[in-house]
Amino acid sequence: MFEKEIIPYILKQYTKNIIKISVGAQPNSSPHFGTLETIALSFGLASNIMKYDKNKKVIILYEVIDSAPSETSIINEIKYQKSLKYTGKINEFFNEYLEILNYYKNLTGIDYEIRYQKEFNSQPEISNIIKKIIENKEYISSRLDPKYNKIRIRMSCPKCGLTDKNSILNKYENNKIIFNCPIHGEYYADLNKDTSMLEYNSPYRNLIRCIYYTLVNNNSNYDYQIIRVTGSDYAGFYQEEMRYKLASYLGYPAHTLSMIFYAPLILDWSGAKMSKSLYVKEGAYSDIPTAFINYKYLKQEYGLNGLKKLYDIVSNWFENPYMLFRHYTIYYFIKEFEENE
Repeated sequence: MFEKEIIPYILKQYTKNIIKISVGAQPNSSPHFGTLETIALSFGLASNIMKYDKNKKVIILYEVIDSAPSETSIINEIKYQKSLKYTGKINEFFNEYLEILNYYKNLTGIDYEIRYQKEFNSQPEISNIIKKIIENKEYISSRLDPKYNKIRIRMSCPKCGLTDKNSILNKYENNKIIFNCPIHGEYYADLNKDTSMLEYNSPYRNLIRCIYYTLVNNNSNYDYQIIRVTGSDYAGFYQEEMRYKLASYLGYPAHTLSMIFYAPLILDWSGAKMSKSLYVKEGAYSDIPTAFINYKYLKQEYGLNGLKKLYDIVSNWFENPYMLFRHYTIYYFIKEFEENE
């Protein structure tokens, strides 16, 4: 179906003149090669949309997952975490993400916006989405958290930053979520005014984001629509069970939901996804040139021209869209880089 072109299909569903392409990451390390590929693909998609329809304006929307864990601890047999934002670890690597975004902006002419979790959670639609999830918490929690059957919506203690990672002690009363800090006791979020402070685990964030993007896309008061770009390890069973079915259960029909455009996976020698955690272990991926591990090493080896080489590779996939519907080993990229020396 998409052997020769894919952009016209997308534009049949995205009719507003402004499109925002959402891409995100947890900035807890130098961007690994898979993250670089996803960002490059987002700019490539934007460029191809604008090339096909010159009336479209496309913007990259970089969603920063600054609520991701930075530190974890066990207190009274409950796992707690502190976020990248609270500990300040986000500042160790964020400049690298900005450098990448600015490079691709200058290369393609596609602008970008940055949105932090607090800004995302402050959107007017979020409160009702959270309320609806809590109203159906037994059904939703049994599917998004089958281990604990908990609504994995969190809020950091305002005094020390500790967060009940698995939402074990959460209570729900009168549009409030009551949290418990092992040091400072109970505190709460009023869902009518405090959603900006909330945090989620990945499946809940995925569901909430899906519903929010859908509401924006189908609301004429917004002059833009949103497409999500993410790795294709989240395709298939994950989205069918944890996005489409649950959103439909909550009253958002599957055929109305926002689109996800999947970036091909980058695989190691065994056929597994290139792992950010594995490459830091001694001896793991020792046969792979370090330039293809993360941005820090790519820049050391190729300078910013490494980003250009990567962009040229993924841009070719849009010329032959069937190439978007498969995975690639890291050795494919190594060979492509060598041939373009």
